[in-house]
Amino acid sequence: MRTFIPLLVVLALAANLVSAADVSITREADGSFAASTNNYTARIGPDGNLRSLVSGGTEFLMSGYRGVVGGSYLTITEGNPWKADAFKFDKVEQTGPETVTASADKHRLAYKFRPDGLELDFAHAGPPTIYTFVLNPALKDMQERSSGEAVPYKTVWRDGTITLYDEKGANVTFPTGALYYIAKNSAEKPDTDPMVVQVWMPQTWGDQVLTKTLTVHAKPTVADALQAYLDISPGNYLFPGGQEADLRLRMRMRFPDLPLEGTVELAAQEFLTKKEMAQERQAVKLAALGEGEVSFGVTPPPGFYAGRITVKQGEEVLAVREFPFAYDLAGMTPPERPADFDKFWDDTLAEQEKIPPDWQLTLERETADYRLYRTTFTGLFNRKFHAWLSVPVKEGKYPASLTLPPSGINVAYLPAMGPGIVGMSLAIAGQELTLPPEGRFPLDPYFRLGWDYFRTGIESRETWYYRVVYAACSRAVDLLASREETDATRIAVSGGSQGGGLSFITAALNPRVGLAVCGSPGLFGLEWKLRHLGPAYWPPIDVVDENNQPVTDEAALEKRTAVARYGDAANFAPRIKCAVLLNLGLQDHVTCPAGALAAWPRLRGASIRGLLADPWGGHNGPRGGQWLGSVWTQALHAGKMESVLEYTKADVLPVVIEK
Repeated sequence: MRTFIPLLVVLALAANLVSAADVSITREADGSFAASTNNYTARIGPDGNLRSLVSGGTEFLMSGYRGVVGGSYLTITEGNPWKADAFKFDKVEQTGPETVTASADKHRLAYKFRPDGLELDFAHAGPPTIYTFVLNPALKDMQERSSGEAVPYKTVWRDGTITLYDEKGANVTFPTGALYYIAKNSAEKPDTDPMVVQVWMPQTWGDQVLTKTLTVHAKPTVADALQAYLDISPGNYLFPGGQEADLRLRMRMRFPDLPLEGTVELAAQEFLTKKEMAQERQAVKLAALGEGEVSFGVTPPPGFYAGRITVKQGEEVLAVREFPFAYDLAGMTPPERPADFDKFWDDTLAEQEKIPPDWQLTLERETADYRLYRTTFTGLFNRKFHAWLSVPVKEGKYPASLTLPPSGINVAYLPAMGPGIVGMSLAIAGQELTLPPEGRFPLDPYFRLGWDYFRTGIESRETWYYRVVYAACSRAVDLLASREETDATRIAVSGGSQGGGLSFITAALNPRVGLAVCGSPGLFGLEWKLRHLGPAYWPPIDVVDENNQPVTDEAALEKRTAVARYGDAANFAPRIKCAVLLNLGLQDHVTCPAGALAAWPRLRGASIRGLLADPWGGHNGPRGGQWLGSVWTQALHAGKMESVLEYTKADVLPVVIEK
């Protein structure tokens, strides 16, 4: 035993020496630090920012151009020209054999140099912020990692995990974030302007550290060489019933001397229940620089599914493509709709009609084009609601827009304002339109825990606060229509997330609405959320005890579900008569799109119904969704809703439109 302990110590010391030999760090005369490995070299500037990252003889970052820095807390001021300013740390020092740490008030960033890349450990007590990587514009070969899709240089916006390649295959994979061309809003868009990857940084607390990783390969691996991407038609991954759904993966080997011989596996399951629907495997063999494809044909029951295609060589996983798809929307089973649903909501609106709105207006400001008012009105249970109202100065009849809010007790959005529009924006939780002097809204004793309006009164359908909210949204339309400046035939409602669901419901409750634009809409499929998705998905209406802990009692779940059915946006679909546009990201893991998809067959009464579904879109919505929503709104405001097809690039966007 006496000889065994020293031997362990010797072995441990030897291991440390090997690790230290993999990475060398030197301090330079200007106070910067240079790190070198067999795979890459990197430099941390005297300001504590990542100034350079070289692999395979290629620089992957850009620093010094118009104030940009390779990796930093970068403030980008858009314009023509744009400019950038990087945050500077106060102190930069080597804090370990493989670590350089930069620190400042409320900020600490530790760079850990690993043989295969960099780990960035962030800690900051300040408010949430964004960390930016600036990519070398000379390198234009980019792929989004989860989809395998090539991303063109000068892309306006793309969420995901980006890998940047040089011509020989050396590559860097950046942390998941938002990729965009820095001059996207500039008049001039030169090839010298870079793409940037922005990574959201939430506030950290105490000893909490947030780690982000850059993976670096000086020489490409087989996984690097493989470009595997889905080639699925239709482009929205919404397959019609009655025919086989073709799930096709295209592959090519992008670099010499790197062939592939392995398998491609498909697994698919029902999104809500996780019930397995399909599992298949095929062999694949590709020469270096070769191309090929694998196709899986499936005919599942109508529904919304989660698919996964995995490419393996031996036991090594080379690529995984996870994707949603729907089959036979027309045959999807919608959420359960109570038999007295319509009567309940007709009675609710009649009850509200007996309460005078007591609409009060206070002028906030006046310009040459419009007047902006703070307003209040009364709804069910005598709850007071605050709203902005903007009306043109010039007399006349104008189109109108009502904006409904996302989740939370927040500052209200300003309404549409200008010389040719009547705009209104509603705060649905009873809060003031702007923050009070103390900088936060006080807790409301009406709400559970002072803020939880989602579950307030949810013990019954009559007392649930969302009943009050839905009725208030309908009243807001009535008030908007009552203004002499409003052309009541051209009223649009719109919103995103919670506001998207509220827009849909408002169109169902109030026939004065001419168009509802619903972005990433919440409040759909509430029974499914309670039974299958749980607290990870919005809204937070799950059954909890007085300590906010989950309750799993089946009777309590059934009671909650029975109430939620009366607030489920999908159950309002048969009431809608106006035009409605649903903008969905099928990878929305905040407000699950399954309920909105299931509502589509119930929209038969809509004058025009549109569905833009992006298989790679998340809660930020589908690509092109904001543009499409504005185009539809312009069509209504121009009095040309019937010709909306002429305004919609159905040949460019995967949008379904039916009149």
